[in-house]
Amino acid sequence: MHTRLLLLSIGFLFSAHALGADGGQPVAEIFGQKLYAADLAAQGVAAPDGEQLRARVWKAVFDDYARSRGIAPTEAEIVSQIEGQRRMKARSEAERVRQREALVAELKSPTLSEKRRKDAQQLLDLLNQHAEFDMKYQAELRDPAMRKIQQQSERTVAEHWVRQWQLNQALYREFGGRIIFQQAGWEPIDAYRKLLDRYAAKKAFVVHDPALRAAVYSYFEHKFIYADDAKARFYFEKPYWERTPEEMKAAGF
Repeated sequence: MHTRLLLLSIGFLFSAHALGADGGQPVAEIFGQKLYAADLAAQGVAAPDGEQLRARVWKAVFDDYARSRGIAPTEAEIVSQIEGQRRMKARSEAERVRQREALVAELKSPTLSEKRRKDAQQLLDLLNQHAEFDMKYQAELRDPAMRKIQQQSERTVAEHWVRQWQLNQALYREFGGRIIFQQAGWEPIDAYRKLLDRYAAKKAFVVHDPALRAAVYSYFEHKFIYADDAKARFYFEKPYWERTPEEMKAAGF
């Protein structure tokens, strides 16, 4: 789901549950747990109460759905994602090398306009900075301790990506509908709405505060870029990291 919502939900794992010490009424209930206004003041996360509530509701609903469908990445799936990311990174690095070589050659031309020369030099400087940073990072990874940390981080990220893709695949297969592009990948936005409606209908979550009730669904008010049905079916047929660049390009991604 949306990157900001993911970051918020992670933050909630480390925040203590307030018990309504002020004697106020709960503003919402999620799977039987009462939430008070103080609960929405998450530690270290600056966001409106409505956004805090939305993140809590979404996390609880999606986690429950994942459990009910037995969604849990296997070792082989995690390794597959790691290897796929490494291949994509290698292709990106090769493309940057090609760009740098092309820019160096272009800047040698005496007929280059001043504007183009300035633009080309700026891009070359950025690519050189990226290359320098990457060299320093690779040098740091020669330290076994740093390498271990990097591998653990790589695995954690891979496990999250696989689980999220599997969750979205399950939702798309059950509910269908449109998908949208976001930073964390393509999302079955209509399926998200139908899932929330299902859980709301059985009162898995109830929002008592009218001012906060609409916040749970406010994500759907944004303007999105939608994929067509063919692209949606292709995307959720097989993990994108197991596709070749040619397959992705032919499908319009």
